Amino acid sequence: MPMWPTAETSAADRARAAHREEVGADPDRVAHAPATWLLIGEHVDHSGGVVLAALAEPEVAVALSPRNDDLLKVTVNRTTPGGVRHSDDQVSMGVVAELAAARQSGVDDRGRPDAPPAPETGPAVRLGGIVWTLIHRQLLSRDTGGLDVTVVTDIPDGMGLGDEAALDAAFVLALLGDAPDLDDAPVRTRLAEVCSQAAEMFSPAPPLRARHTVALRGSRDAVSVIDYADGSVTQAPHPQSAALEFFAISVDGARTRRSGEIARRRSFMEDACHAFGTESLRLLPDAPQRVVEWLTAVHRVHGTEGTPSVGEAAAWLAFEEHETARAQQLARALRSRRMADVWPLLAQSQSGLTGPYGLPGSEAMVQLCLMRGALGARAASAGNVEGVIAGVQGRHAENFARDLSEDGLVLVRLGRGRVAGVEKQEP
Repeated sequence: MPMWPTAETSAADRARAAHREEVGADPDRVAHAPATWLLIGEHVDHSGGVVLAALAEPEVAVALSPRNDDLLKVTVNRTTPGGVRHSDDQVSMGVVAELAAARQSGVDDRGRPDAPPAPETGPAVRLGGIVWTLIHRQLLSRDTGGLDVTVVTDIPDGMGLGDEAALDAAFVLALLGDAPDLDDAPVRTRLAEVCSQAAEMFSPAPPLRARHTVALRGSRDAVSVIDYADGSVTQAPHPQSAALEFFAISVDGARTRRSGEIARRRSFMEDACHAFGTESLRLLPDAPQRVVEWLTAVHRVHGTEGTPSVGEAAAWLAFEEHETARAQQLARALRSRRMADVWPLLAQSQSGLTGPYGLPGSEAMVQLCLMRGALGARAASAGNVEGVIAGVQGRHAENFARDLSEDGLVLVRLGRGRVAGVEKQEP
């Protein structure tokens, strides 16, 4: 079969049924969240850039109910080409608190925040981190105890479709599902911040904040345009239609494992913002030149340890400036329905990712997609997975999928997903 398997019943219904079987009781609440896919800009958020992202059809659902102890027990049922894969994980909230204490930042000899690296952890610690963060942000009672959590996910792992961010979004909504203002934009914005903050602290891979924002605040019929210079979220018309299909393509479970390189770039941008007292380099006039001059001074005073070379930094800054400009152009192209302008921008972005920004990967797959008839293709999550997002004319979509399946690749038809939400209680 050329396409990722789909189920006849929703992930939410299956999560509710799996929870009954696992726990022996109905869940208190069930919530769902979609996969997310990136058009452009995912590496420029920490410098105040612009990210374009959309919702996809595969979903994750979370069912939960309280326990009488402080254990967070998580059962995951993951759809795979070979069937459903079942796994269990658990952690006490006391251990989560200890991990949080160990992650608190100190200050290095240059006055920069210096936090220990996040531990390699499973889903129980990741979700426990959200509980811990909600409590410390005064969004959840300190009396919150343990939880039985059942997860059903149809989102492929390792394809750049934000399966972990979707799990975060569904879990936080299930936790707070009885809040009266849960669908209001300010509340959703705050919950997206909570999810990203928890992932930064409790996950070894740097999270992409845009995925949490889009999963919680996106739209089925639009691409979200997130501008990190002012925090605004606007919408552009969705490019998917009967005449144009989008696919995620990857080798099953392939990852590039360059989280350290991504974190290094983000840390440098954050240090530069801190040095100039600005929340965004886009708010700093002549930022590329001034940041390079600052870095040169840092090298003279403190040496080069723990910092990029001047050449590396200049290349990163140039990429982020050009990538933000491309993202803005792409948003304008979508709004004016100029789809012919989209594909050159995606090609330039891919070239920038693998060249100046130095996150190689997925180039061969991009070229294969273009050879098989794609109008355009770009890395799905450069530095994290060996996967691409490709746009294909609707009339060629079936042949495209079949050809790439015969090449041994896994394909997911992205379609249009629905924003994260809480499921209505069964009567």
